[in-house]
Formats: sequence, C-alpha cells, structure tokens
Amino acid sequence: MINKVFISILTLFSFGISIFILATTSVENTIYGPQEVILFSIPLAMVIVNSNLFILPKLIKSPDSYLRFKKGLENIFLALSLLLTILHIGLILSVSGFDINLILLVPLSVGVVLITTANTLPRFQLEMPTSSVLSKSTHQVWNIVLRPFSIPLIIGGLVMLFCALLPEHLILSGFLTVLFCTLLISILLSFRAYKTHLNKC
Repeated sequence: MINKVFISILTLFSFGISIFILATTSVENTIYGPQEVILFSIPLAMVIVNSNLFILPKLIKSPDSYLRFKKGLENIFLALSLLLTILHIGLILSVSGFDINLILLVPLSVGVVLITTANTLPRFQLEMPTSSVLSKSTHQVWNIVLRPFSIPLIIGGLVMLFCALLPEHLILSGFLTVLFCTLLISILLSFRAYKTHLNKC
C-alpha cells in the first residue's frame, strides 16, 4: 500500500511540474519534440505503466498467487516511477536551457532497475504443485535458475552506476559493455545451475 502511495505521489508530481511549466513558461520545440510531448509524454507513460498495478489483480485468477508477488511487483514499479520522474525533470531542465547530460541518466536508470529487479526476483519462487509431474518439474527448474540469474544483476547494476563517472564519450559504450556482460553472465550461471541439477537427478 505504501509503495502505491509513493507511486501515485510521483505521478502527480510529474504532472504538476508539467502543468506549472506550461502555465508559467514557454518551452520551445526541440529535437525532443513539441512542447506538449516534452511536458506530458513521460507523465502519461507513468500512468500507463502504473495502471498495471490495478489491472493485474483483476487478471490473475488466483489471489493467493498474486499476493506472493505483490510486494516484489510494487518495488519494481516504484523504481520505474522514480526513474521516470528523474528523467522527466532532467528533460525539462535540458530543454529549459540548463546544461544537463541526459546520457548520464541511462546507466543510472538501468542500474537502479537491475538492482531492484535482482532483489525482487527471489520473491517469485514458485510453489511445487502435486497434481502434475510436468508442472512440478517446470517450477523446480524456474526456482533453480532464479537465484544464479539475480546475483549478477545486482553486481552489474552497481557497476553500471559507476559508468556515470566515466568521461562523457565513454559513458554509452561502458554502459552497453556492462549490460551485455551482466546478461551473458546471468544466463551462463543459470544454465550452469540447471545442468548441475540435471546431473544430480
């Protein structure tokens, strides 16, 4: 519930900034688009993304299953809302004449999302069903590969945050390198855990 409150506050705050700028200042058309796009595209994106928090409980047939994942999902949506708010403020400052390097926000944003996702993944452990051997096997594999996949995400996310300290011309290449290595290592470790499980069976 607290996460939903913060998400709503961030969304209203983003709209509030846009309405204030629209009422008091004239934002010229830039490479990012016309004034309305600059001011309201990210707040509207936040509404669309966060509406899933209210739609998902109605779509998931098993309320008990959703309750197990509820806090983890809310943490991810809160991180996304925070990052979109920061991006929105950075974009407005940039088109208002302030010297803001938006490239810096890329590794910072993705790094925070990776760390949040990695901390949330363990909550998505599946219960072992007793009705179907195939379902039990599938759930077991998911639980086995989940933790090895999440550990590199935390490390990669932390390293990605430091990419913002690189010289400007190296930020994007450094970010992409860390992202590629993080995903590759996560997949390899998960596959190794899966193969180890098969060898024990």
